[in-house]
Amino acid sequence: MPEEKKDELIHLTIDGMPVEVPPGTLVWAAAQQAGIEIPIYCYHPKMPPLGACRMCFVEIEKVPKPPQTSCTTPVAEGMVVHTKTEKVLKARQGTLEFLLLNHPLDCPICDKAGECDLQDFTLRHGPGKTRFDLHKRHYQKPIPVSNDVLLDRERCILCQRCTRFSSEISMDNGLVMISRGFRMEVGTAPGHAFDSVFSGNTTEICPVGALTASTYRFKARPWELKHTPGVCNNCSVGCNARIDTRVDRVTRLMSRNNDAIDDGWLCNRGRWEFGYVNNPQRLRTPLIRRNGQLSAASWDEAISYIATRLKEIKAQHGAQAIAGIGSTRTTNEEAYLFQKLLRQVLGSNNVDHQHGYFPGPRDQLTGKPWMMTNSIVDIEQASHIVLIASDPYQRQPILNLRIKKALRKGARISIINAAETELDRLATLKLTVPEGASAGVAAKIMLKQVLKNPEVDLTGHEEIRTLLQREDQVIRAGEDLFGARMTTQLQALADELVGAQGAILLYDEMATLEPGNEDLAADLQAIAVLTGQIDRPGAGVGPLFEDANSLGARDMGLLPDSLPGYQALAEPGLDYNEILSNSQVKALLVMGANPARHVADGKLSSGLELLVVQDLLLSETAQQADVVLPAVSFAEKDGSMTNVDHHVQAIHRALRPLPGARADWEILTALARYLGAEWDYTHPGDILLEIAGQNPFYAGLTWEELGAQGVRSLEEQEAAHV
Repeated sequence: MPEEKKDELIHLTIDGMPVEVPPGTLVWAAAQQAGIEIPIYCYHPKMPPLGACRMCFVEIEKVPKPPQTSCTTPVAEGMVVHTKTEKVLKARQGTLEFLLLNHPLDCPICDKAGECDLQDFTLRHGPGKTRFDLHKRHYQKPIPVSNDVLLDRERCILCQRCTRFSSEISMDNGLVMISRGFRMEVGTAPGHAFDSVFSGNTTEICPVGALTASTYRFKARPWELKHTPGVCNNCSVGCNARIDTRVDRVTRLMSRNNDAIDDGWLCNRGRWEFGYVNNPQRLRTPLIRRNGQLSAASWDEAISYIATRLKEIKAQHGAQAIAGIGSTRTTNEEAYLFQKLLRQVLGSNNVDHQHGYFPGPRDQLTGKPWMMTNSIVDIEQASHIVLIASDPYQRQPILNLRIKKALRKGARISIINAAETELDRLATLKLTVPEGASAGVAAKIMLKQVLKNPEVDLTGHEEIRTLLQREDQVIRAGEDLFGARMTTQLQALADELVGAQGAILLYDEMATLEPGNEDLAADLQAIAVLTGQIDRPGAGVGPLFEDANSLGARDMGLLPDSLPGYQALAEPGLDYNEILSNSQVKALLVMGANPARHVADGKLSSGLELLVVQDLLLSETAQQADVVLPAVSFAEKDGSMTNVDHHVQAIHRALRPLPGARADWEILTALARYLGAEWDYTHPGDILLEIAGQNPFYAGLTWEELGAQGVRSLEEQEAAHV
């Protein structure tokens, strides 16, 4: 088998070095694979080649009219390429000389200095002096093309990376080329704003200092920054990011390409919304309420006080009077320890987190946890994508780019939503859920149609028909609300899914909490199973989770009815809403969450005798606490998180922890020891080993094996050990 694959490769020589690459590879990419630098400006690996800047010249033997552009020329068998001939070097120098004709030499004040391709390539490939002694052109600077992005037009080299990103990747035409000839420049189209949530990518792919971010401009020099591989903490996609820090502050986040997850892009939220890490209002010392006021205390005093009060409450009211609400943005290791503290140390199963509604810890049709059955990459391969009660552009932005990538490959997009979404304009079908109806009813109408389809085999799934028949009155009422036209469209979509090459159905986790959507997850799962859209490329179904570690929190057992790995509990505890409303709960531990937001008047139960909050800032919940413990952010600790399609990824400490604050796992370990438990964890890696020994979805996983890109599934983990 390896020999067959080798025979499929194209063999060529670059600068005397033999190279083997797949068919269709561009000469530039082949040279890069061989470690040979060919300078580029207009070309970007994630966009189709353009060949506009004429910087990537090479000379190819037996090809007429040398030199040739390596970014537009595919490799051929036996090709001989030279990258350093006299003709090539002279052509590159000429290109650089023309670019520098009007480009300002303002490197001392340019934010791009130190990581500027024009600066670097001029040093390595350019002329030592210029033959032109003319006045350079000047423009008003900078021009704000949006609230986040500034344009210095005189620096622009017209590579068109930014405008092509807007037209081909984000597909919003936020930036366009204006005018022609020497007057050509980048700008916004008349009557249009550059308000894309992906606009920050243009500042990163700009090879010079023409487009800069307002949040970073004049804040630091690239050579002053410390770079740490990390993961974005702002949604469940888990985009890989490089955390750049300077003097104990996060300065910026840059993309860190992971084709399996982010495809090399970041949304603006992931790129710029890290202000809470640098917030001067961060908590720096434990607080204990005395005489109605929160006042500073030592760590020993605070932990000792909590342990004493928990023991007293347990002795007086029993273990079931104690509850815990965990977080969807803390690490797997911290979520695991939190539920372990509640269950094994305190003896209570009253542990949960804020999440969508799923009927049981596992779905009944596949026996798997409630999660996407497909990978993020599978979205590109789908022939049909159905978005029900979800808006990835707002909630999981980088998935929006994956969907658009599938669209460019021919996928049909169907959207069922009560509100407008950014993808509506590109959808093959958009159905607006009428007032009084719900996306859940739309799913039932589709499921009913699937059951009618003669091509669907119900063997082993007869109970689905029985369950749906009980909902017949609800479905009929829904059909009346949707009307004949939309009902027919839903039925046609259901029939389309039966014969689809690969269909993916996605819904927002939190939409399941809305009235009428109680069965949304189960019904869409049934549609996918019956239409054969499970366990094959480009097919799948599942929820789009809200936060960075929403799926990890579930995996780790932050649920009242299951242990880590979704092992069922004989005696389930109180769920999230019951914890907040049950007057029998006397002690509540809150880690990284703000449940006061989900209470009608914002006030937690007056029956609570002890409220302990671990957080970065004094949230609405923390303001009501008896004890507040200062925690650290994702940028100040090690750990792992699990993204929407079950990539388990490492986060690494980029900053020293804020003085006075501690990681949540350290807080939990200290509290457990005060309560008499013998916990001896010294690093999150120790906790991960324990998780791997108990949770089958993390079996065999170690801190060292997480690496930079993460591991997706149990199957891949097992394959790695073979």
